[in-house]
Amino acid sequence: MLTREHDYSFGPWPQPAPDFFEDGAPAVLNVPEDVQKDWDRHVGRRYIKQVLLDTVPSWLWARRNPGLRSVSDERFCELLCDGIFSKFLFPRRDPNDPPRDQFDAPDERLFAAYLDGSKGPGLEPGEAWFKSDFTPMRLVPSDADSSTVPSVVLFKRRADRSYQLVAIALDQTVFDPSHEGGWVAAKYFALQGAGVITTLLMHPKLHFPSNAIDAITRTRLSPGSTLKQLLLPHFRLAMAVNYAVLYGNETVLKPGKIYAPYPGTLEQHAEIVATLWRGLDHPDGTPNRAYPRYRFPMDAPEIHSPYGTFLGRYHETLLAFGRKVAPSITAGRPHEVAEWARHCAAWVPGFPDASRIFDEDVLARVFASIVLDVGVSHSADHYIYGQVDPREVPFRLHMDVPSASQRVAPDPTTLVTVRDNLNYKMCSLMFFAPYVVERLPEIDYGFADPTLRQANAEFRSALAATESSLINDGVPRYVPLHDIATSVQF
Repeated sequence: MLTREHDYSFGPWPQPAPDFFEDGAPAVLNVPEDVQKDWDRHVGRRYIKQVLLDTVPSWLWARRNPGLRSVSDERFCELLCDGIFSKFLFPRRDPNDPPRDQFDAPDERLFAAYLDGSKGPGLEPGEAWFKSDFTPMRLVPSDADSSTVPSVVLFKRRADRSYQLVAIALDQTVFDPSHEGGWVAAKYFALQGAGVITTLLMHPKLHFPSNAIDAITRTRLSPGSTLKQLLLPHFRLAMAVNYAVLYGNETVLKPGKIYAPYPGTLEQHAEIVATLWRGLDHPDGTPNRAYPRYRFPMDAPEIHSPYGTFLGRYHETLLAFGRKVAPSITAGRPHEVAEWARHCAAWVPGFPDASRIFDEDVLARVFASIVLDVGVSHSADHYIYGQVDPREVPFRLHMDVPSASQRVAPDPTTLVTVRDNLNYKMCSLMFFAPYVVERLPEIDYGFADPTLRQANAEFRSALAATESSLINDGVPRYVPLHDIATSVQF
């Protein structure tokens, strides 16, 4: 796979990630001219306008809103145990129930006193332990511009499924509320880890792994292919968006830009991004199950908050539509569909190969997985993070990593600079806030077959019904249907 040659005159094609993204998701470096022009028109021009028009208002906002906000334990749980940050919640299973599991051994050792009940609140019937792991922060060591530290947060989930913050490990030092000032500092470092790892690793899983599928779809499938008609609307702009983030000269990953808010260097940011593909072990070399190697998902993600319910409902709707369209694609077992699957499976671990793709349910799940990632989840993540207050979830921090003996709480107004808040505000306006070009509830696949056109119309109606059912059931509307894009457009 890594040595095959491709004639790029035929169209884009994946290749091993170059430079410091080595071992990351396959790269697509030859962005087609029409895709690049589409990006220039809808994204590039917007960036230029925002640098010209938003810099001064953002600087004024940063001057008027210095430092960070105080974050209570309750507010910490509101932030990290719902929405985009709740993707990190990882359960500790009951060791007395053989099918279930425990935390990884390093986490069991870190939190042993809390897990056995000798410290902290312990567990009552119906309650469970969860952790949120931000240890990829070890890839960005502290420097003169910001302090950083890997962190793991221990939560207790109550019987009513609400969460309680119990302890925070900063590297090998564990803090709880009894540590007073050190506890306050530990919360800020954990929030820093949540912000950095969410935006450089967890969310980019929705961007970069599908790049290879996008390229193969454009190049290997014929213009009249029903499969190509089905997938291409969900790849609009994505290839150029991803190229700009990873390899563009003006990337948000490059320190020094007015909109670049992260601690560390470009190379360190790239290491975090690559981790979404290659995974990350614990420092002792044992596997970290919170960061496994990437595999193409065939089901909705397991997220331990109402955000998981929200995404799961849309996955059901996507899957139902995929099952209606799949028979028209698998009929006759077209050779080009088999080749498409063969190439996708060669580049994307877990993708169904030619021996499986003609199972209609498998193909429907491939469609549902792609669109849930690049459409619904991507738009919802941006809609949520676009509203995050930079003063609650910092990227840079100007204080020492606390010791267990620290009793004096840091002054929140001194922990970030005006420049930090300016950079963060500009990044949020330009890259986190959603800017929808083509909307999922209005999608028209351009099918010629009347049965498929009817399925397309029913799909639009089903999306509206899904939103209504979520509202009626009291599930938070993490993103309005009207604001869900068809693809990665921002």
